[in-house]
Amino acid sequence: MAHFREYNAKIRQLQNMRRVTLAMKMLSTTKLAHAQGAMERAQAFEREWSGLVRQVAGLGGGGRDPLLKPRESPESAFVLMLTSDMGLCGGFNNNLVRTVNAWLAENGGKYRILRFSFCGRKGYQAVRPRVEVRSHYEDSVRRPDFRLAARIGREIFETYAEGKYDEVYLARNRYFGPMWQEPVIERILPVDLDAVPPAEEGKPASFVLMEPPPEQLLPHLLSRHVGHRIFAALLENSSGEHAARMAAMDSASKNIDALCGTYTLLRNRARQASITTELIEVVSGAEALR
Repeated sequence: MAHFREYNAKIRQLQNMRRVTLAMKMLSTTKLAHAQGAMERAQAFEREWSGLVRQVAGLGGGGRDPLLKPRESPESAFVLMLTSDMGLCGGFNNNLVRTVNAWLAENGGKYRILRFSFCGRKGYQAVRPRVEVRSHYEDSVRRPDFRLAARIGREIFETYAEGKYDEVYLARNRYFGPMWQEPVIERILPVDLDAVPPAEEGKPASFVLMEPPPEQLLPHLLSRHVGHRIFAALLENSSGEHAARMAAMDSASKNIDALCGTYTLLRNRARQASITTELIEVVSGAEALR
């Protein structure tokens, strides 16, 4: 059994660690409140913009537009992966990495060209040995910036419109609540119009006057649609990271409390054993002097 002073040192270390985990939990809670509000506003705008894209595509015969029509036998694909820069957030990053690895094992062989871009250091470090990396956008997830998201979306859309890629995917964590984030890999190009809700339900599209014509306007809307979707995903990724870190730090604090209780019990037992040993030595010495 360890000496009771060793248990005292361990308990002090755990108490210091608990102060850190509680501080990180409080910080993540505050950041989550701000990130969640920004995420909800961005998602609302992205839904309205997606509805506008569907409306314009319907006016211009979008089902026949080559930018919206799925390409037969796709041979090239591009994936944008969103993770965090920092750890200590439970399985937030690892779950998405496992999902991407499983997707690569199942679908990677059917593409002649498969390239990845990364927002977030954790995903870049975990996946880059297995894929061809196009770019890594550093410092893009800590404070999501709309201008950066628009630039990424414009770069992705231009390469897709030029025919360099047949499909474009977004690998991210969907945020359902502080205790629930689900890793998903979803196709963002070509746009699935059937999955997009209309901008204004019940309003006949034939009464809409549009300048320039829908055929000319649609590519510009689609380019911005990709940027809006990436920006909303970055904010959702930020909210999920803060929520996962908050939950992880709360769990760590509870585990530290349990360890402190265990070490306190062991320390008391060690102290009692030490006192008993000292008493035995004193009694034995007194008996030896008689």
